[in-house]
Amino acid sequence: MNEYVLALNEITIKPETLYFYVPPIVWKGDSVGHIGKRDLFFWVIEGECFLRIDNQNYIIHPGQLAYLPKGKMRAYTHASERFTMYEMAFSAESGDRSLMEILGLTDMDYVVDITDKEEMSRLFEASYRDEFYRTPLNDLMWCANIANIIRIYAHERSKQSASESKLFRPVLEYMSENLGRSVNIDELAALMFMQPTYFIKKFTKAYGISPLAYFNRMKIYKAMGLLAGTNLSIEEISKEIGVADSSYFTRMFKKHCKVTPTRYRLEFK
Repeated sequence: MNEYVLALNEITIKPETLYFYVPPIVWKGDSVGHIGKRDLFFWVIEGECFLRIDNQNYIIHPGQLAYLPKGKMRAYTHASERFTMYEMAFSAESGDRSLMEILGLTDMDYVVDITDKEEMSRLFEASYRDEFYRTPLNDLMWCANIANIIRIYAHERSKQSASESKLFRPVLEYMSENLGRSVNIDELAALMFMQPTYFIKKFTKAYGISPLAYFNRMKIYKAMGLLAGTNLSIEEISKEIGVADSSYFTRMFKKHCKVTPTRYRLEFK
């Protein structure tokens, strides 16, 4: 049997910035979107974060690690009353190539569940302390932490490549393509050739919330991007996400984001 061995003769890891967002610090993110200039890791500790990379949409929960490759379109924001997260920018190369690309981590499936959450939090916390004291020794430890985070991310991603949540990718893509209208459980279940009741059970187990609740949250996050990045009226945005009654949309938005759409637009801008 032939085995393929990846030989890395040289690895260069460069820590760049590390931010720790914890209340009362408010992280608004960028719900409009931009091309990423740096590799990023998001480690969510509390609350819920929306992430879009190219045409893939994720709702990140505590205990999940997200990788945002440079060079791809990205948008992210949150709507939780309390939100705590580490954001780390770094570069990792082998020769003249991206280490993440060599490891096959720059395409698809950018969010993974972390098994040992205490270890991951320790790696980010230690790196955060090292970032305050930029000495050669601290930078060395920070580089080691980044290498370990990459290792864990790659391991968890390979382990979860066939997990239940990945099986529902067609459903998430269908949701993303149909945010401008209403969908029902029957049509979502049909995508997976499942009975509706069984589909709801399996989807909820994989994502922690029901399919329609997930779909409605995706609508809210799309509305946040439209509020921040366009001059569309509330009525027009309501129609864009498939809600005919703008008053109902306002109530729906306020319930999830704790502020009205108008207030969110003013605060974001």
